Amino acid sequence: MKKSMLIVFICMCSMNCFAKGYVLHSGRPGFEGQRFDIDLKYNCPEGEMTCRDVDYDGINKKTGARLHLKGRVMFNSHNYDFQGYIFDNGEYSYVLTPDNSKETDSGKVWNLNVFYKEKVIATDQGIMH
Repeated sequence: MKKSMLIVFICMCSMNCFAKGYVLHSGRPGFEGQRFDIDLKYNCPEGEMTCRDVDYDGINKKTGARLHLKGRVMFNSHNYDFQGYIFDNGEYSYVLTPDNSKETDSGKVWNLNVFYKEKVIATDQGIMH
């Protein structure tokens, strides 16, 4: 009886997951790409350009795989211009950068590049809300 109830519960949860699609939360993600959605949380005082405490909560829209990373703001050390965010995960780096040449009505276009040992292995483009 317990096994039957467990199987029913798992099936109901699975159907609910597929019915809603893979989402991070009920709100809109910070980065909404073609393949990934990413929520960013800036954990530094407002205006701190050299923040080294940024959270990355991402989800692969196709597989539902989730990833949580810690990262930092990238900036030009000569003039402190903001360049994006970088999140390291072992030999992988996830880099989010604005595409300053593109903008839409819904927001600025950003690029996600995933590097493995300094080689790009995945890319995505989306809107940063």
